[in-house]
Amino acid sequence: MGAMDRCAGCAEPFCGDCLVDMGGTRYCGSCKVLAIQGLPAFVEEATIPCVEADEAFKYALIGIVCFGIIVGPVAISKALKAKKKIALNPRLMGEGKATAALILGIAVLVLWVLRLISGMSKIDR
Repeated sequence: MGAMDRCAGCAEPFCGDCLVDMGGTRYCGSCKVLAIQGLPAFVEEATIPCVEADEAFKYALIGIVCFGIIVGPVAISKALKAKKKIALNPRLMGEGKATAALILGIAVLVLWVLRLISGMSKIDR
């Protein structure tokens, strides 16, 4: 049977039969024991910042200021890679940052293309 849900404590995938519901929160056996003992089931070290999301956001911000025609596509590419990695690994953080980088990267690229088109139309006059 494939993974159907994730433990609220460790974020590992489990089938529905392997998770225990405690007050509306589903835990695996190990995290359930911690929750019963009153210890935090979620370990902060279990989350890892996604490097690609950070890089994508930096490129998107740089693209706003300069070289957007070059840096915008890099930000878009890195943001898409980050979103894929985050979807595959529940311990990776940065979904919002990757989404913001994707939107900014697209906006930067569109604005630079419009600027180029505008500059070319002025030359034709």
